[in-house]
Amino acid sequence: MKLKFSLPLILLFLISLGGYAAGPLEYEIVGAGSGTQGTYLVKVYVVSKKNKPDADLLKKCAVHGVLFKGFSSQESRVTQKALAGSTLTEQEHSDFFEPFFKDGGGYQNYADMVTAQYDIVKMDKKQYRIGATFSVSKDRLRKDLEKAGVIKGLGSGF
Repeated sequence: MKLKFSLPLILLFLISLGGYAAGPLEYEIVGAGSGTQGTYLVKVYVVSKKNKPDADLLKKCAVHGVLFKGFSSQESRVTQKALAGSTLTEQEHSDFFEPFFKDGGGYQNYADMVTAQYDIVKMDKKQYRIGATFSVSKDRLRKDLEKAGVIKGLGSGF
């Protein structure tokens, strides 16, 4: 009897995590200089129990950060707003973003690692802060999100 009652609660809890199997993404994103025309250059940091970098996770965080967090750069003192707005947009368009951010999803088409170097810093209690720099194709990302009806076009007015 308890299993029948608790199973729906567990499923509801997992769904409320945003649909991602591993839960919500936790990361830091900062500007990393100027990218080429139509791209953002960002540095992403995650905290991990392993000192082995997960390039796919870092790439996912780079795209997610450009879409929903925005970023700033201390060197150039430039602040960039989130391309898609807040995470409320992510929830409103979960039918688009859940498959987009699944492992092997569409996010992979919009970010490229700039160099094969990782910043790995050992923190306390066997945790590591791992960072990498990515070029995120903001123009292609914006165009594809507009086409999917997730965000409004720049020329659509207020």
